[in-house]
Amino acid sequence: MEQETSMTDHCTPCNTSNGDPQDYRNVPLITEDAVRDALRKYVLSSYCCCRPRSEEPVIERLTQLPLYRYRLATFTEKRHIEKISKPYTGQRIEAPEREPALQLWDINVCTPKMFHEGSKKCPLPQSGEIKTCLKCGGRGRCKCSRCGGSGQFRCGCSNNRRQRSRNKRCPSCSGSGRRRCGKCSGRGKKVCTSCKGEGRLLYYQQLSVKWKTLYSEAIADPHDQESSLPVILLQKVTGKMIMMDDEVLVHPLAGCPDVAEISAASERLIQEHQNTCGPLCHILRQRQTVEMIPVVQVQYEYNGKNLSCLVYGQELRVYSKRSLHRFTLSCSVM
Repeated sequence: MEQETSMTDHCTPCNTSNGDPQDYRNVPLITEDAVRDALRKYVLSSYCCCRPRSEEPVIERLTQLPLYRYRLATFTEKRHIEKISKPYTGQRIEAPEREPALQLWDINVCTPKMFHEGSKKCPLPQSGEIKTCLKCGGRGRCKCSRCGGSGQFRCGCSNNRRQRSRNKRCPSCSGSGRRRCGKCSGRGKKVCTSCKGEGRLLYYQQLSVKWKTLYSEAIADPHDQESSLPVILLQKVTGKMIMMDDEVLVHPLAGCPDVAEISAASERLIQEHQNTCGPLCHILRQRQTVEMIPVVQVQYEYNGKNLSCLVYGQELRVYSKRSLHRFTLSCSVM
């Protein structure tokens, strides 16, 4: 049974710099007072209806086990040209130029703020072409699919033997056996859905642009602790920022004396993001960060039992594999 509770930030401050390898050794420690306050709130949160009548948890041992989190964000722009058609209503069309057509990435598009996702569509100039609508053949109307163009369809009373045996007139068709088609109002034809009755279509090319940010992260544990935290829990807490690199194309990190996995993770994830982007997708900006997440392994005594837990993150959350209810008295509700 996993137990978790969020606490107040009591982490000691740590200086931040850009890319200095020595900053990896500055561990943002969690003080003993902060751990004691976190344990006290954790114990109180383990009771559903009443406050425990027991002593406060006694801390016996604290072991600092910081984790390193590497994150990579890649802001990309993806383009493709699609052919669009709409009804031609007599609007003016620019004649196509004789010069060579612009290449995909030669078209000037206003880029939004970095790492802000969005999309944009804009028609390309001198790409319009007027053609006859193939669906209706330029007539503007198509045969009704319900009645087959006759404007009427067979009434259901013709199959009603009981009604015919009683010699009653059908109120829907007045005994004629045919009903007017309501889909085309009895005309047998409908306005063409492609050209909207105009008979001609305007075909043009449209540039579709989409901005998206790729996110990846990796957790490095230099201590190889046996009771490691679940990754899903680490995603909910913040750490101390010790390095941030923001460039058009970042380079793999080097010179991490404490955690070699950070350098390997940066090289692997940067390569993965570059492989994801093909000829239709360009990288506009990249940002890589390294955080040190404070983690403390706590050995404490409570109600005569020797227990252990992990206090982690700047939010000072508590994680324990075993439920505290197993070692405390159950609450009774009258």
